[in-house]
Amino acid sequence: MENLILFTNSSSIQKHWEKSIDKKLYTTLYFEDFNNLLTYIQTLDKTNTYTLMFDERSVSNIDDSLEKISLYSFIKILLFHSMPNVNHALKLLKYNVYGYENSYIHKNNLSKMLYNISNKKKWFFRDLTNFIINNYIENTQKQEPDFFKLLTQQEKEIALMIADGHSNKEIAQSKDIALSTVKNHIHHIFEKAGVSDRFALALKFKS
Repeated sequence: MENLILFTNSSSIQKHWEKSIDKKLYTTLYFEDFNNLLTYIQTLDKTNTYTLMFDERSVSNIDDSLEKISLYSFIKILLFHSMPNVNHALKLLKYNVYGYENSYIHKNNLSKMLYNISNKKKWFFRDLTNFIINNYIENTQKQEPDFFKLLTQQEKEIALMIADGHSNKEIAQSKDIALSTVKNHIHHIFEKAGVSDRFALALKFKS
């Protein structure tokens, strides 16, 4: 069973998180005071890793707070904000941030997020994900990666759309196919590319 550290001084966010976290998979420890949180982190076994769900609006200076926490590399920081903003979020990714989402993220997406983090993957809200992918690829010369020859023509087109930051829904609409078909294609693309997420696939196109 994995341990989660929850930090927020909002009772509504705390209740939402507690209700959304699968108690069979995770144990939770809750803090609403930043100094108490920091004191606790200093007592942890540094040979282990810990996941911290951090409500950004519960501190007055987020940069200062993250700078202090990022000194402890064994802490995986998941940032949450009730109104996440791409430009603001980008400034905070320099810290040890593994995820950034809406504070009231849907239960299913929170489960996926935590699963990704436990498997050493990152998770960001959709607008931020698309922005990073679009700008990363836009500023590099896109080349055909080695795995491309393993794809069908349909899979090649979908892989390129993923690399350009398109969502599953947008791909389905563009290709005039069912969303389930898109997901099936993406599953095969990831398998052939040897990746497990959209970020890793996009990076395959870097020259």
